[in-house]
Amino acid sequence: MSLLLKHLLAANNTDKNRYKKLLSSLTLSLCALSCWTQLAQAEGSRTLYPSSAPASSSRANIDWRNDFYGNLILRRTLLKVYANQGEYILLGSSAVGVVGAAGQKGDIRVYNPGRVTGKIGSETIPGTEDFLCTSPPVGSQPVGSGVISTRSQELNGPRAISGGGNPNGYIPCYYQAPSTGVYDIVFHGPDGGNAANNILPTGEINLTDLRNFKADQGTSVAAWDVTVRSSDTSITDLNGRLFSYYIAFFTGNNGRYLNFPVYPVTIDGFRYKVELRGTDPNGFALYGNQTGFFDSDGKTPLYHDILGTNSQLTSLQNVSLARPQYATFFNSIDASVLPYIERHKADGTLDGTGIPLSPIIPVVSNLQFNGTVVGNNSSFGTGGTLSFGSNVTGTYELIISRDGNNFDPTNSQNRLLRGIMTGTGQQTVSWDGKDNSGNFFPVGSNYKVQVRTFGGEYHFPLLDAENNFTGGPTITMLNATNPIGNTRAFYDDRGYKTINGATVGTVGQVLCGIAPPNPAFSDPINGFDTASNDRKFGQLGNNGNAGTSCNGSFGDSKALDLWTYYPGQTQPTPLNIVDVVSGNAGKVIINEVLYNETGTTTNTNDEFIELYNASLSPVDLSGFKLADGHLTANDNDSTNGFTYIFPNGTTLQPGQYAVIWIGNNNATHQATAAAFQAWLGQTPKLNNSGDDIWLYDNQDKIIDYIAYGSGGEVNTPPASVLNLWDNTYQSSLIGGSNGQSISLTPNGKDTNASACWEATTSENAKTRCPNYLSTIDTDSTGSRITSVGKNNNGQINAKLLLVKRITRINNQDLTDIVDGRSNIAITDANYVPEPYASDDNDSKWPASYLRGLINAGTVKPGDDLEYTIYFLSKGPSDATNVKFCDLVPTSTTFIPTAFNGNTPGDGGLPGANQGIALAVSSSTPTVYLSNIEDGDRGRFYAANDPAPSYCGANTNGSVVVNITRSPDLPNLVKDFYGFVRFRAKVK
Repeated sequence: MSLLLKHLLAANNTDKNRYKKLLSSLTLSLCALSCWTQLAQAEGSRTLYPSSAPASSSRANIDWRNDFYGNLILRRTLLKVYANQGEYILLGSSAVGVVGAAGQKGDIRVYNPGRVTGKIGSETIPGTEDFLCTSPPVGSQPVGSGVISTRSQELNGPRAISGGGNPNGYIPCYYQAPSTGVYDIVFHGPDGGNAANNILPTGEINLTDLRNFKADQGTSVAAWDVTVRSSDTSITDLNGRLFSYYIAFFTGNNGRYLNFPVYPVTIDGFRYKVELRGTDPNGFALYGNQTGFFDSDGKTPLYHDILGTNSQLTSLQNVSLARPQYATFFNSIDASVLPYIERHKADGTLDGTGIPLSPIIPVVSNLQFNGTVVGNNSSFGTGGTLSFGSNVTGTYELIISRDGNNFDPTNSQNRLLRGIMTGTGQQTVSWDGKDNSGNFFPVGSNYKVQVRTFGGEYHFPLLDAENNFTGGPTITMLNATNPIGNTRAFYDDRGYKTINGATVGTVGQVLCGIAPPNPAFSDPINGFDTASNDRKFGQLGNNGNAGTSCNGSFGDSKALDLWTYYPGQTQPTPLNIVDVVSGNAGKVIINEVLYNETGTTTNTNDEFIELYNASLSPVDLSGFKLADGHLTANDNDSTNGFTYIFPNGTTLQPGQYAVIWIGNNNATHQATAAAFQAWLGQTPKLNNSGDDIWLYDNQDKIIDYIAYGSGGEVNTPPASVLNLWDNTYQSSLIGGSNGQSISLTPNGKDTNASACWEATTSENAKTRCPNYLSTIDTDSTGSRITSVGKNNNGQINAKLLLVKRITRINNQDLTDIVDGRSNIAITDANYVPEPYASDDNDSKWPASYLRGLINAGTVKPGDDLEYTIYFLSKGPSDATNVKFCDLVPTSTTFIPTAFNGNTPGDGGLPGANQGIALAVSSSTPTVYLSNIEDGDRGRFYAANDPAPSYCGANTNGSVVVNITRSPDLPNLVKDFYGFVRFRAKVK
């Protein structure tokens, strides 16, 4: 990329009439430019400013100063020329021997290959040169050698070294190459090589003003020449040998239009022709690189402009310039030079030597998306990994398209993943699942991802160039046929957000400044034609040089990027985003819904949704979302729907209900038995002909879903593989009476199937729902038919299975899993009569839960036995007021200290003996109970003490446990299990 930076202290005296003349002859000028650039010969200022240059053109002197552009690049021109061993390097300038104000003098210095070191833009120049034009070896060159004193001498180039041939040329100083390689050439103006004086070049192409040959040149040189010839008698120039990685130019004013070409080559062998055509800078540097500017991380290409606070761009907004990288030639390149050109990394360090003779065409292969679920499927919000193969290094650009057709990398709903490939081969890129706006890609299928790698990537930034009236520069790819077009390139002059989150300008709108480009950005896929004036900006005449951000012309106090490349890409690859099922699925469920309201105002709308905790543990509802739309798929009812977010600290205990009312909080919108209520204060939101209801956790994972009816209000359902809903009977769930809810049956038993939903009291699900229980009306408000906040099956007798085992003898745990059976001899150790054998084999017991012996064989006095009584709630209703009593066997004595020292307790007195253990939904005890009546759930009644009546005759002691206790365990829901344990000593 080339950089243009104007000298901020130069006077502004642009002649408006001159500019008008430029416009009137634009077509002719462009044609002439095309013609003379093709025929240009020689190496030096005569290459840039031939006699055939457009009449409106001006000259820019080359600079050698000790100050910087953008705190990065020294304002100087370090030229490089390739010569074979024995060839001659002929040199001349308008400053050679001219003494400046400080007593220094203009000169030309030559350094042999490899002597100049350091990073590009701020190299270390040796203190002693290998050749000095004003002090050649004694007797080797005539006095006055190397002086260009007229325009005619500049145009004709050097005479032959021997003195014959090309008599109208200048007398060169010369250096015979001692070896084949690249030599460094330094031109000093009359002020020498260690100054930063702001002189004012004339800008004249014809050099009619004598100041072009005097001390007025200061740190610059008006006319200069570097020519390679094969012998001392030759007058044939070996062109395409001279290049530079960066060139400091100085016009001295605005309104001095530049029209000339340069020829950069990228490190992967792509050659370009870059034609300035009326560019209007002041002081500037011209260079090219692979990255343009850096984002806030200092390594990622920005692909946007930079805002500075002044003309020197000394303070940049969260981003930074990048160093030069590419060799820029003054003529079409001599291919013999390419093996000797140094390659440089983006940070300016050396990366080897040699440029390919032919460009390396980028090829992308094996693009794949590896999802977080399986194959190319990822869960919502989890992203995934993209991989592809590349035969080149450099920039890649992965675009994930929202609609599968638009691959605009700046589209807020697409996702751009851009980075640098430091090596060839397989590349791996992580994606966080978000789009360019920071939102997660919604649930959906057949999204498309496309990758492009950038071969021959070339950036040409303009630094502090206030005005560029004719657009351009024209960039033409020379040695390949670019799929997007050989003169196409890209720019984006809009505001943006950096990687670190800082905002530059207004995101998506053109940056500040007078007369910005229109359009503000090029087509992000196919670019724009650089031969057009699409990227013109600034004002007419000598205007726009405010020197402060946003106060001058668009290019003032900015760095503007322009780039092109040869794309390598594959066909788009599909990927899918699917919902994630929450770990709370099956714990908190949607249990009842009223959609056919009795009133239509917020005060009369009695629509509600009831949730139920069907688990055995409390559930924290903080941040849970209840909505009538598929939120993760961006498929909802917009203003016709609702989303309710549960407040922090909301907890639903096992067996409790939460009710969300759509209308206002008033006397008719109450569920007094519910543990939690909220009111949305809205008019009806649930569509009577069909709608869906979604429950998400605080990470947008689906907990539960139901739908009824059909129509547009029923959004995209969860993927069938998630097994969250079977819609077979969904259409039958509409048509209920006004105020009649639909209910899940049995209460709280979610089968994720519409078969077990019915209009409350209708018994429509009776023949289709396993374990069906009739739904009832407990609502005393008006004519509503609901059981809001209550068990919608009423109070139905619960069933409790009990299985007793001997689980320990003395200090030895009995870990055998014994299956009690009734179809064996009664003398067998595992014989149990019916119905207890069937209870022992109930499928709802956890696997390997019932351990211990039914018949432990012979024991002797003094042996310790441990008894464990397992319990299982079989429903169909919740078991409440569960009180347990087991009589101590008559041949044993209760051990009151069996569990002393074990924790946790259950609220009993500290230090009290603990002889009872209780397990709640666990294979090990969860609490240890004391033997006395002291506030916990356990009690031991000694022999003949008055025990509860449900114990029967207490002749040898009774172990009593009140298993259900509010609020920690108010009931035993279906399939709830646990055990009571105590120990006794054989008498």
